[in-house]
Amino acid sequence: MRKTILVSLGLVTLTLFSCKEKNDSLGSSSTVVSSEAFNPRKLDTLGSRYNELGRFSGSILVAEDGEVVYQNFFGKADYGSDKPFSKSTVFSLGDFSELILNDSEVKADSLEVKSRKAVVALIEELDLQNTFLQKEAPQNAAKGYIHSIGPDGPETTPAPQDTELQLWTNATNLQKLIATIAGESLVQDGYSETGGFSYAIRKNQNLSVIVLSNRRHPVTGEMAESIEQLWKREPYQLPLLRKETKVSPALLQEFAGSYELGPGAELKVVTENDSLFVFMGPQKVHLKPQSENQFFMANTEAAIRFERDSTGRVASAELLDGFLSGKEIPKIR
Repeated sequence: MRKTILVSLGLVTLTLFSCKEKNDSLGSSSTVVSSEAFNPRKLDTLGSRYNELGRFSGSILVAEDGEVVYQNFFGKADYGSDKPFSKSTVFSLGDFSELILNDSEVKADSLEVKSRKAVVALIEELDLQNTFLQKEAPQNAAKGYIHSIGPDGPETTPAPQDTELQLWTNATNLQKLIATIAGESLVQDGYSETGGFSYAIRKNQNLSVIVLSNRRHPVTGEMAESIEQLWKREPYQLPLLRKETKVSPALLQEFAGSYELGPGAELKVVTENDSLFVFMGPQKVHLKPQSENQFFMANTEAAIRFERDSTGRVASAELLDGFLSGKEIPKIR
């Protein structure tokens, strides 16, 4: 599944594809809180939390009515050389694919050539000094990394260079690009299957949110949604740190039992020596408590959150894999 970015200019709609896709419209009935009520410290905390977990490293930008009201960087542009990010650091937004013209006469074999010219023309018209359409990484590009968890926590493994034609840009230039979409809402998330980059774009009325990361992890969409909620002063979630805390043995016993994965398949959770374990096939894996109801597994993003029903009884478990939500499975005994 591919990810797309849509940028309109006159009768031309520019479409850029990475390797994964999601394209939905945001509702227009919600009220956006003005920047005077916006607390940038909470956004700093959100970016720092995802960076500490190793799921994100890069740039967050928020714009209101076309004006940048928040921008910050988290992590490194190059972990090997300890190079920091700067406002001119560019990220890959994926493989270039095609231009959609409002002209049914355009032949498919001429589409790619026309689209490349249109992209270059748009970059020149907007005078985007840090936006490039090319295969090789520009000199000011961040280095892409594969997301992985090792014995000592998040690891920084360089990703191979993607050899396809790509759009390289930074958050401020991208904000100018999406500003050309007049009166439209936009939701776009993407990550490279071969390179080491991911991104998320949100445009809703007068609010624009951009998250660019040099980590190959599709969590940027989740981050952008939380930033929108934070901006509107709505409840939002922060992922828990992967740090062990203490939980009473009596509470652990409530989580023990069998949970239905599907027809004929169960997940068994047991207690032993005041600790919680889950059977993954024949292997028994230690569940380390992050909170009173959420437990993580070492050397992986996997975690389990136990949920109670209205009576207070443990009724289900939610299987998490590096995201705020996951598959919910009922407790059957």
